[in-house]
Amino acid sequence: MSVSLFKKKSLTPIKRVCLRLKESREKQGMSLDELSRKTKIGRRYLQALEECRFTDLPTAEVYQKNFVRIYVEALGLNPEPFLQQYVAEERVKNKIKHPHKIIKYNWLSNLPNLLRYGVVLVLFLFLLFYLGIQVKRIVDPPQLSLYSPPEGFITQNNDLLVTGQTEREVKLYLNGKEIRNSEQGQFKEVIGLSPGVNTIVLTAEKKHGKITTLTRHVVLKENKLLSLLQTTKQNSNTP
Repeated sequence: MSVSLFKKKSLTPIKRVCLRLKESREKQGMSLDELSRKTKIGRRYLQALEECRFTDLPTAEVYQKNFVRIYVEALGLNPEPFLQQYVAEERVKNKIKHPHKIIKYNWLSNLPNLLRYGVVLVLFLFLLFYLGIQVKRIVDPPQLSLYSPPEGFITQNNDLLVTGQTEREVKLYLNGKEIRNSEQGQFKEVIGLSPGVNTIVLTAEKKHGKITTLTRHVVLKENKLLSLLQTTKQNSNTP
């Protein structure tokens, strides 16, 4: 009778380590509570270990392997085969969950992020610029231009036209009297003059109290001929 030199290898897959742990405990008639007292490991961790719920155990692999070792040694068995199987199963599972990928990094792959950051930066700078303009408008006094009359203007007319331009939404005062300006900030106002030197004071005031003031001096020179006729007329009417 010939003896076969080759043994048939069993094709039956080995049971998972968690099932082997549970079967080993049940063969010795030990309950989970008894095993918990003996190993000083919480019952819920032991049950998670037997049900292959390794995610419910402490995440570090060293703690999980330690749980397996203590579990098996409490049953009086050799822990090495169980540990080797546990490590092998976990490695296979992790390879399936997280397949190795070679990622090439270059600026083209990050182009969408660069565009996004660029847009955010532009918007941020625009916001800063806008806020700067608004603060400057609040802090700076209003602009005020006086087109006529010029300084030292001499006239023989009793009425004088004052024209100029300022900013919108400011209050405008001419010699203490408020006058109106258009939506574009332009203004025209006629005032009466007194003989001699007349001082014209123009003031523009913002809502926040900032003011700009311009001053002009205008001379009203009497018409000598007209003055002589008026004097003659007054004398002829005198009895």
